[in-house]
Amino acid sequence: MLSSQRSENRPRTPIDRSEIRSTDIVIIVLGTTGSGMSNFINVLTGMRPEKGAHGYISCTGDVVAYSCHRGGQRYIFVDTPGFNATYSSQKTVSEKIAKWLATTYRESKLQFNGVIYTRRITEPLCRSERSSLEVCANLIGNDVADRVRLVTTMWDEREGESDISTEENMENRLKQEQWRPLIDKGAMCARFFNTSKSAWDIVQDLEVKRKTSLLLQRELVDMGKSLKQTTAGMRLPKEFPGPIGFRSLLSRLFGI
Repeated sequence: MLSSQRSENRPRTPIDRSEIRSTDIVIIVLGTTGSGMSNFINVLTGMRPEKGAHGYISCTGDVVAYSCHRGGQRYIFVDTPGFNATYSSQKTVSEKIAKWLATTYRESKLQFNGVIYTRRITEPLCRSERSSLEVCANLIGNDVADRVRLVTTMWDEREGESDISTEENMENRLKQEQWRPLIDKGAMCARFFNTSKSAWDIVQDLEVKRKTSLLLQRELVDMGKSLKQTTAGMRLPKEFPGPIGFRSLLSRLFGI
């Protein structure tokens, strides 16, 4: 269900990573396929949705940045392929995200004002999502957890329903189980109702004026660690899918 409070008139015009400025507020959006990452950005920016963007088909194949202005400030929202994407394995998705993060940090010391992780409130808990969240947490780092908002989506699909106990129970399970480690480190939860106000409330709640780098960026670039010495390299779940492990994949990518 799409809210009437939305406007989707802007064309989808990405910006090159070299165009991102130090004065921009930069937020990266992560999540699983079909959880509404691109839609969240569309609602914020007023962009038209991608063709075929509804449902469980992954429409975002690469890491792409989009800009918009609000209150005299330029915002950059970084859209990413969904983990467990339809046409990409998790190792390929992780490769793309890690390469973009490391490259932009090497080139311009790009830092982030926040991280948004989206998840459908209507989906049951599953092992693949737990793996995806662990990957994201390892890339971000515990000391950046307070910059993270764990966002449940598709609440608008329950609009007008008198009984949302199933969704509320799922939300409580997420807080007590899969999301608990990040929440304990400072991450906060939010509901997205598919409206501009709802989206911007989440963004503004990040206290967006403060920037920080992600753990993987600092370890690879600032500390000069080999990949196997990084938190992501040492702590990635053993069940991470793909015939080529995440460590080997990034080692081949960066040559370290």
